Amino acid sequence: MARRAAGRFVAWFRPDRGTGGGGLQAQLYGAIRQAVLAGELAPGERLPSSRSLAADLGLGRNTVVTACDRLVAEGYLEARPGAGLFVAADLPPEGIPGTMPPRPAGASRRPATPPVKREQAVAPLPLTPGMPALDEVPLELWRRLTGQVLRRQGRGLLGSGDPAGLPALRAALAGYLAATRGVACEPGRIVIVSGAQQALDLAGRLLLRPGDAVALEDPGYPGAHAVFGGLGARLLPLPVDGQGLDPAALASLDPAPRLTLLTPSHQFPLGMTLPLARRLALLQLAATRDIYLIEDDYDCEYRYAGPPLQALQGLGAGDRVIYAGTFSKVLFPGLRLGYVVLPPDLVGGFLALKRAADGFAPQMSQAVLAAFITEGHLAQHVRRMRMLYRRRRAALLDALGREDGGLLRLRPSEAGLHVVADFADRRDDRAAAAAAQAAGLGVMPLSRYALATPSSGLLVGFAGDPEERIAGAVQRLLAVLR
Repeated sequence: MARRAAGRFVAWFRPDRGTGGGGLQAQLYGAIRQAVLAGELAPGERLPSSRSLAADLGLGRNTVVTACDRLVAEGYLEARPGAGLFVAADLPPEGIPGTMPPRPAGASRRPATPPVKREQAVAPLPLTPGMPALDEVPLELWRRLTGQVLRRQGRGLLGSGDPAGLPALRAALAGYLAATRGVACEPGRIVIVSGAQQALDLAGRLLLRPGDAVALEDPGYPGAHAVFGGLGARLLPLPVDGQGLDPAALASLDPAPRLTLLTPSHQFPLGMTLPLARRLALLQLAATRDIYLIEDDYDCEYRYAGPPLQALQGLGAGDRVIYAGTFSKVLFPGLRLGYVVLPPDLVGGFLALKRAADGFAPQMSQAVLAAFITEGHLAQHVRRMRMLYRRRRAALLDALGREDGGLLRLRPSEAGLHVVADFADRRDDRAAAAAAQAAGLGVMPLSRYALATPSSGLLVGFAGDPEERIAGAVQRLLAVLR
């Protein structure tokens, strides 16, 4: 069977060794994936060995092994020790209707199945900041894990859940955060929330009374402005410089704010990283002046130069830092799951508010996410996305760099899912963004993120756009701005 599969596969796959093929590994991955989805390779069917496939296709064995490893990780293939690679057995018998790559004349294929009508999701606009690569979410792997979770846990996930979150997910997160971010916590200090916005809201409800002061980076996250302003807090803008938030600005506030929200790993939206000396100074201020720091680690995974940075929370003073994160950027916004790591004395009060707010996060999604983390898929997905986003970021910078009219000045940043471009002529950035959005582009005005600091520029996203779409979108943006 393996030899017949190899012959049929080789009959229609022809690697493109020119510059437009997207790389041999990507081509092979895409071809096998398409063959599986369209039913050309049937569920349970054995593939040729990597050595045979490499020889038949004229590819390097490492190219074949890497492509197949990715297909295994995403659930299209199964690796059976001692037996080889097989098409995943739990796929539909006829695959998923789709389009196969063109085949040479005379190549055989199964009769085409009629297409299935599906609702089309509204695609995000090009250049939307903060939008992850929805086209690269491993949906088949997610579907397979969902089936496994249902078979193992079934009706146990249909009832009410723990307000703190599924124990398996909290345990998985504790290990993952310790390994990747240096966060000091145990599962009992983690609460699963429906995104970082709820984490901010519940922390504010727990710690603030009307009229209490909250210090915020300026510019900063507008969602925090809405949350804390809605709770009746006084919002105190703290301007950021080339290194982020200056602890001296926080120390100058008298009386000290009850809460301070900051994004030390990748300042939102400007992109700088808070140096160690400032981090330690902020922790000292928090301890001596009774300030709670909320560390929003919204896209910490995507750093493109240098080693990953340790979270502020892991440097000490864990009883003064509330660490919040979300899966909206690392996976997809529709998941609506985030987490918060709390100082021990805040856990009980936070849980009471979570219970009153919405009871608990959806258990099915939590169980699938727990499996996704514990089986190593999240770490692998992050590594793959980091490489992809590095390429997409380079494509954006290259396209913007060809703008020779002195219209935009790019701010340096080596992390995140967007870049910031200042207007050299200080024009009305809201009007400029509105014109770009009318032209079908998702850029956002920098002034939208400011409380007091004047600004004029655009946030330009790149992560959600295939490389071939970025150059055209930038040309359209520049035409609108001119």
